[in-house]
Amino acid sequence: MQSTTKVIPKFDKFKFLDVAVISGLVIVSILIRIVNILAFPQSVNEFDPWYLFYNALLIAQSGGNWYAVPPDVHGWFPWGYFIELGNTIGLPWLVSLFSLPFYGQFGFNAVYTVAVLSDILLDGLGVVAAFLAIDVITENRIGAYIAAAIVAVSPSLTYKNLLGGLPKTSWGAVFVLFSIYFVTLAIKRKNPLYGIPAGIMIFLANITWGGYTYIDLSLAIAAFLLVLLNKNDEITAKTLTILAITSAFLTSLAPNNIGFMSGLAHGLSLLVIPLFLYIELYIRQIIPKEILDSKNIIIGAAIVFILALGILGLAALGKSPIPSRYYAIVNPFFQFSVPIDRTVAEYIPQPVTAMIQDFGISLFLSIIGMYFVITRRAQLPGLWLLILGVASIYGTSEQPYLFNYTAYIVAALAGLGVAEIANRFAESKSRGVRIAPLIMLGIIGISLLADAGISMEISYEPTAIYNAATSFLTTNYAWISALDWINHNTPKNAFILSWWDYGYWIEVVGNRSVIDENNTLNGTQIKLMAEMFLNNETFAVNVLENDFHIYPYGSPNYNIPVYIVAYDAVTQYISSSGQSVWFIGYPTNFPGEFIGYTTSLGDIAKAMGAMTTIAGYNMYSYVNFTYVNETASTLAEAGQTQLASIVANSLPMAWTPKAYNSLIVNMFIEGVQALNQGPVQAPFSISLSQLSSAFGGNATLINPSGILPNVVLPYFRPVYISLYPVTAEPAVGGEAIVYIIVVVYQFVEPNVILPLTIQENGTTITT
Repeated sequence: MQSTTKVIPKFDKFKFLDVAVISGLVIVSILIRIVNILAFPQSVNEFDPWYLFYNALLIAQSGGNWYAVPPDVHGWFPWGYFIELGNTIGLPWLVSLFSLPFYGQFGFNAVYTVAVLSDILLDGLGVVAAFLAIDVITENRIGAYIAAAIVAVSPSLTYKNLLGGLPKTSWGAVFVLFSIYFVTLAIKRKNPLYGIPAGIMIFLANITWGGYTYIDLSLAIAAFLLVLLNKNDEITAKTLTILAITSAFLTSLAPNNIGFMSGLAHGLSLLVIPLFLYIELYIRQIIPKEILDSKNIIIGAAIVFILALGILGLAALGKSPIPSRYYAIVNPFFQFSVPIDRTVAEYIPQPVTAMIQDFGISLFLSIIGMYFVITRRAQLPGLWLLILGVASIYGTSEQPYLFNYTAYIVAALAGLGVAEIANRFAESKSRGVRIAPLIMLGIIGISLLADAGISMEISYEPTAIYNAATSFLTTNYAWISALDWINHNTPKNAFILSWWDYGYWIEVVGNRSVIDENNTLNGTQIKLMAEMFLNNETFAVNVLENDFHIYPYGSPNYNIPVYIVAYDAVTQYISSSGQSVWFIGYPTNFPGEFIGYTTSLGDIAKAMGAMTTIAGYNMYSYVNFTYVNETASTLAEAGQTQLASIVANSLPMAWTPKAYNSLIVNMFIEGVQALNQGPVQAPFSISLSQLSSAFGGNATLINPSGILPNVVLPYFRPVYISLYPVTAEPAVGGEAIVYIIVVVYQFVEPNVILPLTIQENGTTITT
């Protein structure tokens, strides 16, 4: 009679525990990142994801055929036809595939819903990937649980992985961790066929993230270290061969430049790695025993020599062997030579304190994990994780946009470090030493609870488009109403000018052609837009007519409708006597009592900083640094430190005559004047001597001599103004109401009269 133990599988309580713990962490991860659902409306988040959603919609409309996606005709007018989709195609393709079963019934909404909710799937996959990778490498559940928990509560991941974020780098990191898991299985079970799912994961990482250079180079260096440490074997070489063939074949089918047949770089580089391992195995067999010990030195020297020849050869041909984005990481001084990079926060190196804030205790634990890889886990998966960790931590310190990729790698290395520490303690027979793991886990647990609290706080924020891209944690529909007006009230062939931060919104939500998108593909047109905003109206007219051959509405040569859009905050001051006056910007001491000084969080601040840098103009020509600094210093010396700080932080509004003559400043002045709710007062026109004794008094902030004259731009006329309140705050001698304002102007012939539509807090007025 057959034993029942051979018929019924044995219950594995540890696997049940794994499922319970990881399922719990998945739920925690999801709950943390959907906190904002309870407080705010949901949409695609930030800026770049709108373009990814746009591509997903186009692919879904083509029945999931990613070859059928048309070129981006809306971007970089009039050169959009030549901007290829590149590595943005993979994630939209996956989103479209998941939405296809529902597309026939729900259409656009099916794609939109999948795009918004896809990050819930990412939350779960990230936790599972971190657990599996570390569990299979270390065979220690404690370390694997820690890795999964770090991913689940990571503040840095929460920042990017809220619903609708569509973070490409995070998807890439998750697929890389799954690939490490399958490679480890292949080596441990001596079954190279696991290279097939590993190759599929690399394929998915490449098409969603596009960081194939990063992935391939790190794997190549790991293979090199494997040889130097005498850890190479035939099963590793076979696994990588199957991985390379699988990934190269699949990526060759992608409609961009990352495939084996379409670009050669990815497929060839991966195939070279197992070839190198096979050569080393062959050399080991034929090399004389007397020089066997020197084999690694000889191989290392040969590789360095070949690389040096390759770099010199490429340099002789005038080509860089390293893509510019990665070269900027290797050479941090390079990015400062590119004006655009100097203005983008994601490209500016960050201090160690910021790194600690991003990754917390996992950053320190990951360093311990790196040590144990070298000393105890020197197989290919561990070495690959080591190289990925070193490269990503350094890369993130130079270019912070990598942090939501690095968080996964750091979490995995931290889990590996905890696993090895736990193993060391478990091997000890001392009772006192065995208590140490509990203390260590207690400290890590407290740190993770703190991270969870920070993540929940970060999660409590609206999506960018629902708060008009401000730092105020409240809904504001200024941009939504402006984009809706553009979509429904401008001709289909209209051309929209704006600063590049809003290019994708206008292109996707407004469904119109833009001069610049939310990327740095065309620095020439970003610079041109900066020059147009920073110079007077005549300069902008000359650019449109002479560079773009576009003429104003009402001209005999009129051909394409042109609109220009700008956004910022404005503050309406209402005195106790009922008088109203407007200030450009929001109160510098917000949310404190308004004392007449404002600063900017929108296009004014960008004009006085990023735009001048990109245009190559002298910032001192637009902002009176000397006056602000001297005034703040005088106030500080007099003991008025609070007022000194307010004056110093109002720097973007310290306009010089050149700034007052710029198109960007005049657009806001005329736009606010067009509201007909009171005049506009010049910044820095409040008497400091009056303020120093007026706190809490009945003084007024209205200065008749500081009222700006009416501005009328002959060639650009306001056609739509979207005005939504943020909050009302107390002010000296009255009340201050802060608004977000989006102004839309049309390019017209002088004396052409156009109707102006004003939407104030949802109420539409046509004048």
